[in-house]
Amino acid sequence: MSTFAIEEANYELIKGYILDPDSSPLSARQQYLLDRVISLAKILDKNPLQKTAISLHRAKYPDIVSKTAYNDMHLTVCLFKTFHTFNYDFWRTWIINSIVANITRCNNDNSLAARKIIALEHQNLLKAIGKPPTDLEDPKRMEKQSFYILIQNTKNTIKLDVENLHKLPEATIREINRVVFTRNEITEQDVEEIFKT
Repeated sequence: MSTFAIEEANYELIKGYILDPDSSPLSARQQYLLDRVISLAKILDKNPLQKTAISLHRAKYPDIVSKTAYNDMHLTVCLFKTFHTFNYDFWRTWIINSIVANITRCNNDNSLAARKIIALEHQNLLKAIGKPPTDLEDPKRMEKQSFYILIQNTKNTIKLDVENLHKLPEATIREINRVVFTRNEITEQDVEEIFKT
């Protein structure tokens, strides 16, 4: 029987053990470690504070030392990473709501101690909220842009606003289309003809 680490185990082996523990190819030591890791993951779901989760974990498994419990915590966070990191927004909101509730509770008391707690909680709230983004992405940014067609004559460059093309005479628009769609360089004569019309 191989003695590979649980984090290196094949997903199918772990799934097979969870579904049918009696016919699992994992060794007894690996099964015991996997039981502890799954148990700790369930504890973390209800108690997201790692220190509290470690205390509950050690109460459930009194035969393990503190270092083993912290190793189990590391394994749990690695193996169940997607669930715990995916809920970042939930935990951030939970912390912010807790801080706000504490500030609200202390606002009713007008003592010096309450004002100190409020000041500390304001600092914590600023840390939890973080810095605002420097520039918010504008979903309608393209609507605010101006697009120009540049017509360049040896020394002169003329900007034609795409929004105002419909205001030009039809003959001018036909000439611009001819020049744009033929993709040939235009001569000075062509430019003069375009702007004469």
